[in-house]
Amino acid sequence: MTICKGKIPKNVLNLFSSDIGATDFFGYVGNMVSIEQATAVIGILSPDFVEYNNHIFWKADSSDFSPQSALTGFRENKPGQLLPSTERRDVERYQNNFSVNQFFSKWEDSPGSPVLKVGLTEKDHKLCHIFARQIEQYWHIALRECFPDRNFEFEVADNILDEYGVCLTFFQL
Repeated sequence: MTICKGKIPKNVLNLFSSDIGATDFFGYVGNMVSIEQATAVIGILSPDFVEYNNHIFWKADSSDFSPQSALTGFRENKPGQLLPSTERRDVERYQNNFSVNQFFSKWEDSPGSPVLKVGLTEKDHKLCHIFARQIEQYWHIALRECFPDRNFEFEVADNILDEYGVCLTFFQL
């Protein structure tokens, strides 16, 4: 017998504030998430990608792409100091920066849980990192399908460039 476990360990459910006794994600989603919510989450795992002037950008909606601001980038000169840059890596790293915890407007109540970083409890901070790592995997697959001859590097960290909290970004190598 061969078992290939899912990408997210089941014990992550222990981090959820809404403890319904679910021991797997199917039970949790089936009881707590609507089909609309589930479909929307799947949709963000494969956003639109735009290639412009040999740069690759993700967009929630490619019709919102603006070539006028697309080639603006920044690099960190020293901690907390950003300098403008037109290098492709810096432009993509800046334009593709996605702050996971700023993205969510709804959080589960965790009374009595101390705040760890940027207004998040330790559990929420861990969940943001898990979420970002999963997005990384799916976006990497989608980018490979769209641009098979290009190589991308992803970065998941706290406070990337001018975004705070758990962030995800990518750029071409």
